[in-house]
Amino acid sequence: MTQYLVRIGFTGDCFVAASPVEAALYSRGSEVLVQTPRGIELGEVLGEVSDETSPSEDGDRSNDDSSQTPQVPRTLQIIRSLTPDDRLLVERLQRYKRDAVRRCQEVLAASDSQAVLLDVDQLFDGNTLVLHFLGPVDALGREITDRIVAEYEAQVQTIRLAELMTHGCGPNCGTDEGGGCGTSGGCASCAVADACTNKSN
Repeated sequence: MTQYLVRIGFTGDCFVAASPVEAALYSRGSEVLVQTPRGIELGEVLGEVSDETSPSEDGDRSNDDSSQTPQVPRTLQIIRSLTPDDRLLVERLQRYKRDAVRRCQEVLAASDSQAVLLDVDQLFDGNTLVLHFLGPVDALGREITDRIVAEYEAQVQTIRLAELMTHGCGPNCGTDEGGGCGTSGGCASCAVADACTNKSN
């Protein structure tokens, strides 16, 4: 099983991620979807990891305490490369995320909270935001960010549905070339097909 060093998230954390498909080869700079403990995330391949340098699954257990909380798996899993349709979705979600981050920062700065929001990791499902703060977060800061994140999540769900109906699922939506929403059933299996202006006839 080929393993790669993959960079993920705002802080640029690096992990070893395995590709279960031997035929799938990823070059440096490739964008991939990775299954992590947080969910499905966008990652950037930094290079292939040889067997000699990759961490073992068991790791160094000489100082292990079985009563401790289990550690995050050393090796994550690459799901697949980012597709053009995935890229469209990522770009749309990034716009909404930037708006939410900017609003959070402005509201926090105008409040009595001492919390400072640096940035947010957005998972590929579009519904999960992981917030990164500078230092501890007080109760008021948490209340403000929780409220804005909830507004963001509701907005994303509404906008994603509206965009699917107006623009379809991406290039060649509903056509044989486009794969019909990525499924063998094409538009017949799409939940918004009846309202989609891009639906093929």
